[in-house]
This record gives sequence, C-alpha cells and structure tokens, in this order.
Amino acid sequence: MKTHLTRDRRIRRLLPLAAIGATAALLITGCTPAATSVPTGDPTGKPVSGGTLTVAVSALPAVIDPYATSLQANWLVARNVCEPLFDVDTSFKVKPVLVDTSTYDGKQTYVLTLRSGVKFQDGQPLTAKDVIASLERYEQTPGNGSILKSLLASADATDDTTVTLHLNSPSLLIPTLLTTAYIMPASVVGGRPATEALTELDCTGPYTVASNVAGQQITLKKWSGYTSRTDASSGGTGAKHAYLDSIVFKPMPTDSTRMQAVQTGLVDWAIGTLDDYAGASTNASVSAALLAKQSSPTIVFNKISGVMANQKMRQAFQAALNMTDILSAGFGDPSNFDVDGSIFTKDNTTWHTEAGTKGAYNVHDAATVKSLLKDAGYTGQPITWYTTQDDPTWYGPAVPAQQELKKLGFNIDLQVVDQATIIAKRTDPSKYDIFSSAIPTYADPLLLPYLQATFPGGWKSTERDALLNTLSTSAKQSERKDAWDKLQTLIYTDVPFLKFGTVAGGTIAVAKGVHTTDGLANGGNQLFFNYWKSAK
Repeated sequence: MKTHLTRDRRIRRLLPLAAIGATAALLITGCTPAATSVPTGDPTGKPVSGGTLTVAVSALPAVIDPYATSLQANWLVARNVCEPLFDVDTSFKVKPVLVDTSTYDGKQTYVLTLRSGVKFQDGQPLTAKDVIASLERYEQTPGNGSILKSLLASADATDDTTVTLHLNSPSLLIPTLLTTAYIMPASVVGGRPATEALTELDCTGPYTVASNVAGQQITLKKWSGYTSRTDASSGGTGAKHAYLDSIVFKPMPTDSTRMQAVQTGLVDWAIGTLDDYAGASTNASVSAALLAKQSSPTIVFNKISGVMANQKMRQAFQAALNMTDILSAGFGDPSNFDVDGSIFTKDNTTWHTEAGTKGAYNVHDAATVKSLLKDAGYTGQPITWYTTQDDPTWYGPAVPAQQELKKLGFNIDLQVVDQATIIAKRTDPSKYDIFSSAIPTYADPLLLPYLQATFPGGWKSTERDALLNTLSTSAKQSERKDAWDKLQTLIYTDVPFLKFGTVAGGTIAVAKGVHTTDGLANGGNQLFFNYWKSAK
C-alpha cells in the first residue's frame, strides 16, 4: 500500500502552525517539566490499583477529537485515551510510543516499525494502514500536521507493521512532529476530514471514554486490553499503568473553587494560582507543589494594521519594560519566576540561548523609548491590549506593564475579557493592537506557533521564512542551532511578539494518598495514567 500524502514535492518556505493555546503547560503536547522531590508512593512505597481519581479542571474540552481542535486544553481526554507514534519525556527527549524501532538514513527516508500486539479499544490490531490513514488526517491539521505535510513526499505501508516515510529533503524533525500524531483505526478516520470532529475516540491508550456529559462531567475507565511498553515511565513515554479504575473530570471555572474543593475532599486533584501555594502547602489534607517554571507570559502585536504595525513602536514598547519589576508585581516571590529572555526555557538545554537579548531584553531605557516613539510618529493614540484573568500567566504582567508604559508616554487601553473573547478577536486585525498569550516549553523551534505566518498578528518576514526553512530541512543539528540563534535575534529586532520571562505554572494540590510516578511538579501535563491512590 502506497499513499502520497502530498503531491507538492516543493519545500514550503512557510510552515503554518495554528495556536495550540496557552492554558496548559505542554506542549508540544507531552513536553513536561523536570520533577521535584515530592511523595511518589503509598506508605509501603508501592503503587496500588483501584479507586477513582476526581480531577477539577477549569473547563471540560468542547471537542475531544485531537485533530479537530488546535487548543491544547481540548486535548485533556485524548492525552489519556490515545497514543502518538512518539512522545516526549520529562527531559524533552523524543522517544517512541507506538513505534518499536525507527531508522533514518540521514537523507530522505525514515522506516518505522510498529510495536506488535497493540490493539485499538474496539479490538482491532494496530497496523501500518491505520498509521497511514491517521497521518492523512493529521496532515489536515493547522499545527504539527501541516509541517509534516510540507516535509513528506509520500508514505508506504510496507507491511502490516512497517511504515516508510519518504521526505522531500533531509530533516531531523520527523519524530518530533509525530509526537502529536494520535493513531486511530483506518475504519474510523480513513477519508474523514479533520474538520469533522469525532464524538467518540477509539485509540490504543490505557483508558477509554465511559461517558461525556457536555459541560458537566467526563469519565474515563480503565481499559483491560491495554498493552504497555516496559521501559521506564517518564511523561508521555515508557510504561503506562492504569492503576486507577476510573478518572472523573469536573469543571470548576475559578482557581479558588478548585483549591477549596481539593482541600475539603470534594475532588482529588486541582491546579490553582501561585498564591494558593502558601495555604495548600500547610493544609494537612493535601500534598502540594509548585509547577515547574515552564510557562512564558507573552504578548503578540498586531503587525497588519494599527499603531503597533510600526516596528519602531514595537521596539519602543520592548525598550520600556523593566521585566524584573513586572514579574515581581505579577507573580510575587522571585522563586516563582526567571528573568530570562530566551524563548526556550533553561531546562531545554538544546535550544536555550541568549542570542539577541543583549540590549533588547529588560533594558527599561527611557531615552531609547522617547527616541523610538518620536521616530514612529506616535502622538498618544490609544493602544488596545486584550488580556484575561482566566489564565494568571496571561494576566500577570498586564497591569504592571501598563503602569510602566503609561509613565513613558504610552496610552494603553487594557481590556480584561474572557479567554474565548481574545481567541475570537485576535483573528480580526481591526479589533486589537496587542493580545496576551503564553508559551509552554516546546521541544523544537518549528513547533512554536508564534513563528508561523498563519498565527494571529500577521508576522511577514522573508528572513524568518529562510531560517524556518533551514530549521525544517537541515540534517545537521549544528546548522539548526545556528539558524535558531539568528531567528531569536530577529525576534528581538522585529519584535513580532514579546516575552516577559518564565514563570511557574501555578500550584498543584492533591488529596493525601494521591501519587504519581512523574512527581507533582509535572502535574501540568495532565497525564493521569501513572497516578494512584493509596489506602487511607
């Protein structure tokens, strides 16, 4: 069986990637923070089976089909029910999941051998034709799938367990792109457009969807037919143990409600704000930890129209900010944040760099601001900035930054709305000048939505396009790293978006007796297959 996943063999210079959303700390879905020292077992030191874990979330997924939505918050169910070909461990390393072995000839061919004995939840065996059908649908998605499409010439189902990927040109990115390629049966997804959302999931993961009551509750139940890997568990990789009989997701929109619910025993798991840590950590009924510093509050400028379409205005805005003061005001204790201008956080040692930051990040230079505003011809017209209290990472820098900017002559009209309103308005350049957002930690620069021409804000740059092309087609990591250093430097010159720093994702609190092999600091990944409840 041979399927051409795209007839256009030309390398695209633009690699579109839609917004994955900034309400969760993932992902590339599956990227997870480094663990900290927290309880990881019951009093005997061994995981136990059974019980129900009740999880409080800010909202239930409106769509459970991971191919039909680009908002990562909607992937909550799929991440626990479905599996990709590869995933990322807690150190940002890409490892096989449904793939047993993979080989790359360093040129234009990947050969993927699937694990034997894996079945879908309807009992069908996993085969190469299921992978082909899933990838054809995956290519239609505006995220990693569209990048994969630009790199692939065709894919062959060589036999039942072997998939051969033929590239247009060399690329080291393929396994990383496949970390969000959730595999489903060809009988379910074959010929089905990604825009036609599935209301039921048939996957290979350790849990199935038992019930989905819109807006009220989603229940997952253990699947007895699951075939686990045997290597060490880490993030989305390695062994997955369905210790729990069931997992129940309940919507609780406010942080305070979720944290109160876990402390009073109504739920077993919740994430709150950084401010919630002090109370949760001293509560005898819960175990608490700060999520690792893996989220970067940002703003994105409208570069199509309006006052911020002027590069000088964006440079003036960047030069005005004292990031230390802003992060302190927005996120409190210095242990909650890093004043770090690298787009990639320090934990990602492959891509973390200070390129372009000197003289551009955290300068707070009034003279430079005054000169740039004069060059831009700015006369005090309102600058509309949309932010939301729905996500503390989005909202944290907004008010203190507005106050600093006002002192230096910017007229910021700060509009505080719900997150859904921002997502709707940011697609219309006539509606905003700036919108708040955030970046989780990604495994590779090509997965960063802000770099893509299709992301709201309309960044057009031939230099950006050429550097993205090098990142996508080079088979040498040294060349890719050099391209990223140049691209981050370009970001600090053109200022299509702005990063304030890196912050902890909030406070995670679980009922006493709830444990996870990954450690509580990694709870932002919302992977529940390695959680268990010890006897009380």
